[in-house]
Amino acid sequence: MAENNFDLNRLFLRKDRPLPKRGCSVAFFIFFALLVIVLIVYYIIYKHQPLS
Repeated sequence: MAENNFDLNRLFLRKDRPLPKRGCSVAFFIFFALLVIVLIVYYIIYKHQPLS
């Protein structure tokens, strides 16, 4: 097997992948809210389907 040189811990280092200083952006919260709304709508539609 070929040795994998990818280090998982490097993903979480702040210097390699700097995070925004003031936290998550507004766009992330808008995206997350839309995702939750879509999931709720799909769940409601699924629950109202008759069993076949």
